[in-house]
Amino acid sequence: MKKTKITCFFLLFSIFIFGQTKNIGQFAIWKPKEGQTKNFENGYKQHLNWHKTNGDSWSWYGWFIISGERYGQFVDATFNLKWSDFDKPVNPSDDMADNKINVFPYADVQTVFKVMHLKELSTQDLYSSKFKLTKMLTIKFANSSKTKIVFEELQNFYKSKNIKTVNTFKIADGGNLNEFIILLGFSNWEEYAASENIMDEISKIESKMNDKVISSVQSETMIYRDDLSYFP
Repeated sequence: MKKTKITCFFLLFSIFIFGQTKNIGQFAIWKPKEGQTKNFENGYKQHLNWHKTNGDSWSWYGWFIISGERYGQFVDATFNLKWSDFDKPVNPSDDMADNKINVFPYADVQTVFKVMHLKELSTQDLYSSKFKLTKMLTIKFANSSKTKIVFEELQNFYKSKNIKTVNTFKIADGGNLNEFIILLGFSNWEEYAASENIMDEISKIESKMNDKVISSVQSETMIYRDDLSYFP
């Protein structure tokens, strides 16, 4: 009986700790309306000021996509949250009202999705780094049971190319649950060149596994905008 109580205690404790893990993030992608990019930027800055004056404790990163089909679209993201944090965002009704005044007239939301940060498959804390360039890889898996093997194999590639900043995320809501996002951070284009053969490496890994594991890989580059970011 005593052993059962101890086991139950540790099970409940593990559930509590897991629920408190700050490994959840959220991405939103905006498409500025035709000819309204500058107005969008000005309005978004006003909206970030709303977050500041309302004492928002969440951090907000801002990037523009500069390659691929979503060229010119804006990405904002917040990280290092618990699921329960979404139960108590700062003044959500006023937040929406300010968005309607300053942001929505100049851009349309394309998607909002939540992710789980996989720290064991990442190489550096994202939240203390603001790199000029970020390569965003979106990988869709046909066989989700082998995702960990692929990412563990990729660790060797990162090390061989001296890519120091890698953050891996799994879609948790708002998208394909077999989809993962990898963010590779670089200070300049010279550093960025280290990532040019990553698709070849992914193909080699899949070939060694003798299985069709990955259904698609999309690569986009984002440029960081400090003036469109907020850190309390």
